[in-house]
Amino acid sequence: MRLNIVHIIRNLICGVVLYIGATSFSLFAQDDMTPVVKPEAFRGHARTAISILEQSSGWIISYSNRMCLESEVILKNENRTLLQHLEDIFAHCSFSYVIRDNKIILRPVDPSEYSYTVSGFTYDISSGETLPGANIFNYISGIGTAGNNYGFYSITLPGGSNVLTASFVGYSSETKSFELRSDTVINFNLKGSLQLAQINIESDFVHEGLYTTNMGTTIIPIEEIKQTPALLGETDLVKNIQMLPGVQGGSEGFSGLYVRGGGPDQNLILLDDVPVYNIGHLLGFFSIFNADAVKNVTVHKSQFPARYGGRLSSVVDVRMLEGNKDQVKGNLNLGILSSGASLNGPVKKGKSGFALSFRRTYHDFIAGLVQRDNEESTNYYFYDLNAKYNHSIGDKHRIYFNVYWGRDKYITTYNYQNIASEPATENNQATINDENNAGWGNFVSGLRWNYLISPKLFSNLTVTYSDYRFFIGVERSNRAATNRESFEQRYLSGIRDLGVKADFDFYPSYNHLIKFGAGAIRHYFNPGIDVVQRNASGGSVSSEFGEDNIVGGEFHAYLEDEWDLTRKLRVNTGVRAVAFTGESKAFYSVEPRLSLRYDITRSISARAAYSEMSQFIHLVSSSNVNLPTDLWLPVTDRIPPMRSRQTNIGIDIKIDNKGVFRFTSDYYIKELDNLLHYKESTGFFDYSTYWEDKLTIGSGKSYGMEFLFSKTQGDLKGWIGYTLARTTNKFDELNNGKSFPARFDRRHDVTITANYRLTEKTDVGLMWQYGSGIPVTLPSEKYFAPNFPYYNGDLNIGYSENAVAINGFRMPDFHRLDIGFNFTKVRKRSTRIWSVGAINLYGRQNPFLVYFASESADEPGSSSRVLKQLSLFPFPIPYVKYSLQF
Repeated sequence: MRLNIVHIIRNLICGVVLYIGATSFSLFAQDDMTPVVKPEAFRGHARTAISILEQSSGWIISYSNRMCLESEVILKNENRTLLQHLEDIFAHCSFSYVIRDNKIILRPVDPSEYSYTVSGFTYDISSGETLPGANIFNYISGIGTAGNNYGFYSITLPGGSNVLTASFVGYSSETKSFELRSDTVINFNLKGSLQLAQINIESDFVHEGLYTTNMGTTIIPIEEIKQTPALLGETDLVKNIQMLPGVQGGSEGFSGLYVRGGGPDQNLILLDDVPVYNIGHLLGFFSIFNADAVKNVTVHKSQFPARYGGRLSSVVDVRMLEGNKDQVKGNLNLGILSSGASLNGPVKKGKSGFALSFRRTYHDFIAGLVQRDNEESTNYYFYDLNAKYNHSIGDKHRIYFNVYWGRDKYITTYNYQNIASEPATENNQATINDENNAGWGNFVSGLRWNYLISPKLFSNLTVTYSDYRFFIGVERSNRAATNRESFEQRYLSGIRDLGVKADFDFYPSYNHLIKFGAGAIRHYFNPGIDVVQRNASGGSVSSEFGEDNIVGGEFHAYLEDEWDLTRKLRVNTGVRAVAFTGESKAFYSVEPRLSLRYDITRSISARAAYSEMSQFIHLVSSSNVNLPTDLWLPVTDRIPPMRSRQTNIGIDIKIDNKGVFRFTSDYYIKELDNLLHYKESTGFFDYSTYWEDKLTIGSGKSYGMEFLFSKTQGDLKGWIGYTLARTTNKFDELNNGKSFPARFDRRHDVTITANYRLTEKTDVGLMWQYGSGIPVTLPSEKYFAPNFPYYNGDLNIGYSENAVAINGFRMPDFHRLDIGFNFTKVRKRSTRIWSVGAINLYGRQNPFLVYFASESADEPGSSSRVLKQLSLFPFPIPYVKYSLQF
């Protein structure tokens, strides 16, 4: 089986290469039937050079008097065909020719009779950063294209007068007019429009987005993210993603992503092409993405191009700042929870640049001072570091190196006891205590090489490394006479990846884009190690359970083709082939992708998409909260890969000719197979059971409607989104085999975001969210459960509870209003921003969890119970933040 998969992938790659080669050859090859001659070297008038060629070749050269006969040309003393020599003479004058016997007839051609390739990059004018996915449009011909993830674009246009306009979300557009007579490089430099009070639209109609097939794809500029209200002033891009239709954050305040009913493990999170497996700081209250290090974020949740794979629900593609090659810039942020600093600038001016950002919380320093004399103490901190270097080698080669390193650490100490040896003196006094601790973190790194093979062929080679680890520990200490006895338990787990991939973008013509590539990832899983130590006066004993390091290999190849079938219909089709090798069994998947976009009118377009996805790693959760202790596990001989099939239809309406107001809607159905869940009789800390035996396999189904009305320009910007959805799961070994609502099945979800520029120095942002209650499992039965009669001791009477159905109840509805103000002052060499606001402005007590409890006045064992809820933010939480940009 493994050899067959390798054979399939090898044949697929060979077929792609042969197809590209044949297409390229047919586009550029032309028969040359003229003789090879070696004339005397000559410098002078073109007429004389033509006479020399006639004498050397014995051919007659006829030409029109409209040919541009220059007074200074060079004839080389080299063995070349007659036609090649003529091309040197008329290098600045395009011509066509006809061959008849030993005669060649030349005539000038109109530039519009020929097509040429225009290529280049799109940059941010202030920072020099490339803008991935920028739109390039030709208003004369109606031809358009989009840049790739590295800001590169390529478009084939007819010769002669042309006009190109570049646009990008959050930036003002730039238009360039030019005469096209040969392959040309044109770079665009766009200015951020989020800081502009007014945007001038030159055209009477905005074409942006009408020629792309991307469905359910959203680009979020980092400047827009920085303008939104933030918990404790911590700018968090994941919170902005949660505001999109079809996306939920799970429990209030957490940075989880539940996209169209899928779990957090079903999202492919990429940080500069490197997979990230945990995106939460502070148990998920904040994400690991430092806004000062991020350039922009792209979210795919409906249509998945063939170049993406390995997850079922969404792709979140985060691009870091590359580093300014011309000048040094920096940023300083001071907040309530943490502070950070960033710096970027040139290493070699115009050639290379760096970007460096660091952020750390100082809760542990403050807590240490407050709890200095306390016997019980709790400490927590997190930090993250982002670094990136880029270097240009000529016009065709670029090298990038990026690193992210982040850690969280929690520790609490309590139950202090004094212990002393005999006789007791100051020198032999000591203290012991109990301790709980936990820690987790990511280290990711990537090395990329961009090579512009030709104006039509762009390549990227990437080597990636990702390492995620966590541990939780408990230590108990007791005093026995004057000796110390201790018990320690530690649970460690994680996943480490080493990958390589090659991607190619080929532009055969103005309306045709081919993407293809292949790659491999080596996964190293550690499902968990439990270490138990007992120390007494006579020595110590340690034991380890479940130490299983599992290795898996994932290989993929893809082909993606996007082209215009007609002027109104654009198609993106592709296939992705994947193979996974683990224990003794190999898994494989062939995943077709198809999306269509049809422009009904200039302002209305309809879309449809179908995607099949496979996922070979699972995240098994131990609670209703997405914790870092959740386990990443691979497919095995007993656990098959998860699979999904998703179908979408949608419509996109530009309400006004300027494209300021837009309405979009999507309708989807998603089917999921081979989902994992803990069995009802086991759980996370069941050490007596092997991890595969703890799990059961089931299926799921999600369907819904999403609506989004947005205003993208002017002093007032924002959107209103609404989602109506349902997601159910079914496991034969759970809930008596009956289907039940999925973990975060939310029927109704409404989001409203708005940003209004009050003055040139002041803006205000609002975010309001509403969601119907999410499912929860609660006991519905309580019954008498005395101890066994033969119990040695007093007979105790107790009660037990039973949950009849999984997720059989729903929490109360959720809604919250956040508000934030930004006060900006621009100085000669710096910009100062004060940000103030409040989270949960009207103090809504939203449920974090609900539980049954007895009233304090009830007698022990009473059957009277009250349902209570815990709210994390039951009152308005103010924040203040200071930023200095220089």
